[in-house]
Amino acid sequence: MLPSQQFPAPTSGRDGAMAALRAGTAAQHDRIEALLGLGGPFGHAHYGRVLQGFFTFLAGWEKLVAAALPQRLLGWAGGQRSGRVADDLHMLGLEAPTAGAQLPAIHGPAQALGSLYVLEGSALGGQVISRHLRDQLGIEPHSGGAYFHGEGAATGARWRDFRATVEAELAGDDRALAQAVDAAARTFEALLATFQDRLHERAAA
Repeated sequence: MLPSQQFPAPTSGRDGAMAALRAGTAAQHDRIEALLGLGGPFGHAHYGRVLQGFFTFLAGWEKLVAAALPQRLLGWAGGQRSGRVADDLHMLGLEAPTAGAQLPAIHGPAQALGSLYVLEGSALGGQVISRHLRDQLGIEPHSGGAYFHGEGAATGARWRDFRATVEAELAGDDRALAQAVDAAARTFEALLATFQDRLHERAAA
């Protein structure tokens, strides 16, 4: 598990908690997109390694988030992320590895929401990736593309609900917001560390 560390980040929510999270993690967001390389052409082998990286990360991360959230917010710890990745790996005949992930430390609801910001936000990009999978590799949600398809047409509504939850829980509480931004940045760093071990050719580039 990655130790807690401080990242440069806004500590005031004057412009909104979501704006602070976005500004505080912009650099890491760009780095993970470049490393995953799913915005352009990619092949089956690369896609399989990406899925395996997500599975190793999510299998442990989901438990950390669930343990850190209070009962009233546990609905956000639900979802079926790791299960969907496992199904995709099975459909593609690939191993579902359980070791090799780096995980961020997550303690308390503010840090859990900050970490969730990373994965909930990635679901929006997953809608674009889902179309790439269909067009480039012929992979549909039922044939190995369930994870990135996610909630499908309901993804936008889920994101709006999450944004409302974040603002209600964090806006106006600078200490909690700073914890959330730090946790989001550490989650990005953990994902980067996890994928750098699997996507050697991208990491080297």
